[in-house]
Amino acid sequence: MLIREAAYVPLTIARQYGGVAGLRRRQLREINKMLELARTRVPYYRDDPRYARGQLGGLAELAELPLVDKQVLREQPLDRMLADGVDPGRCLSFQTSGSTGRRVRIMHDQDSHDYHMAACVRRFLATARYLPTDRLSHIRPFAPPARLFERFKLFRRHVILSHRPMREIKAELLANRPKVLIGYPVHLRALLRELTPAELALLKRTLRIVMTESELLLPEHRAMFAERFGAPVFDEYSAFEVLNVAYDCRYGRAHLGEDRIYCEIVDEHGKPVPDGEPGQVVVTAFLERAMPLLRYSLGDIGLIEPGRCRCGRRFRTLRLTTGRSNDFVTLPSGERLYPDAFLHLAATHPGISECFVHQDAEGLVRVHVVPSGGLSGGEEESKVFATVRDKLFALADGEFPLEVVAVESVEITPGGKGRFVTSDYAAPPA
Repeated sequence: MLIREAAYVPLTIARQYGGVAGLRRRQLREINKMLELARTRVPYYRDDPRYARGQLGGLAELAELPLVDKQVLREQPLDRMLADGVDPGRCLSFQTSGSTGRRVRIMHDQDSHDYHMAACVRRFLATARYLPTDRLSHIRPFAPPARLFERFKLFRRHVILSHRPMREIKAELLANRPKVLIGYPVHLRALLRELTPAELALLKRTLRIVMTESELLLPEHRAMFAERFGAPVFDEYSAFEVLNVAYDCRYGRAHLGEDRIYCEIVDEHGKPVPDGEPGQVVVTAFLERAMPLLRYSLGDIGLIEPGRCRCGRRFRTLRLTTGRSNDFVTLPSGERLYPDAFLHLAATHPGISECFVHQDAEGLVRVHVVPSGGLSGGEEESKVFATVRDKLFALADGEFPLEVVAVESVEITPGGKGRFVTSDYAAPPA
């Protein structure tokens, strides 16, 4: 496995460059292989007449196939999504983060996972600042097994479990003196609140790169991390279902890993939209052979940025815009407020460190605010809450049922992510 993974590294680096036409031909060829496998060996696709067709004549024809989403994976037994003859014991098993309260099991064959791991190397090299010998601290919910090459002080990863008290995370981080810091944005914001000016200055002496993952990174938070940590920030977009989707280059554009995935941005009917227009992010990871997912909707909203990046990579670039398409509150007007609206509020509003939101079954929106100075209950806190109400009413272009309350911290999902927007409200039909 390690030998094959190492052999893939130069290939994944080289495939970032070259002509776009050749890349599209390869994507079409690999998608057709995956489609043939799915309709002949995977029960879920084999039993659906919509997949009983010949090879695609072009990538545009992929849009004629239906979407698959997380609800499908919840409803189908695992063996209906696996290819005939696949031994789950020889696959890599993952579970989604459970942000909706229900986790989904995902299987990846060893070969496609090795290619993904090799491709992760370019995520670091794309920063133009990382060296394989750099000390790296990774704040995350679980610790993966150590890799053999770490014994030779290459790509070493020092994992700090995110469920530990922040004072312990801070102490271990400062003791490691990392050159690279990786974490979910919600954990990095909590870390900045815990660090004293002297401790932050000590961390900045060695820190050269900050990398974020797993949550929507707003421009305001990217700028804050860069300023406070004193290092450039690089984001990565991935999902357990399809693994890495996009990674930042040194110019701040998120390149799709188009040597192993094909990405579409689609409207509410599953039809692709032009570059530059937002829609749902749909991905086909075409190297998968154990549990192929054709046109898998990740549930996020984004757009393909027009034009080629000046870094020279031929992979298109993706920009996430408003967060998950199914995480929103519904206003009386029928308009929706997505997580980015509330994250932006937390990033820019004086007196607020974080906030998360829940809409109850009657439509009341309750905004839970983490005050930057801690819970006080005093007059200043009341003034902050009043201005929060005013800003949200202005954003919604009118008043709506709203309550602002103070809390100590953000709710965290079973997968360690911030639970920013949830709703039990079933909006009446238009």
